[in-house]
Amino acid sequence: MLANSASVRILIKGGKVVNDDCTHEADVYIENGIIQQVGRELMIPGGAKVIDATGKLVIPGGIDTSTHFHQTFMNATCVDDFYHGTKLDIRFTVMVFY
Repeated sequence: MLANSASVRILIKGGKVVNDDCTHEADVYIENGIIQQVGRELMIPGGAKVIDATGKLVIPGGIDTSTHFHQTFMNATCVDDFYHGTKLDIRFTVMVFY
């Protein structure tokens, strides 16, 4: 656990949460990198960073499954190998904009 727990509390507020079987407006509370609550009017501890997601999609745990490594197309080859490309995908594919 990190010493400054307030820096790892995030509330994503007012977004449209995309789930595996539905889409609904809700807030998402994350603590120490783990989703703790999803719903409206959440009761959360103080000190959380609030991100206004109004008009945005929130995809908890979203994964881009459409990746292509070592694939050739028109005599061009991807420069990323699986290891480095996957590290980039994990970090940059689904991005939070705030």
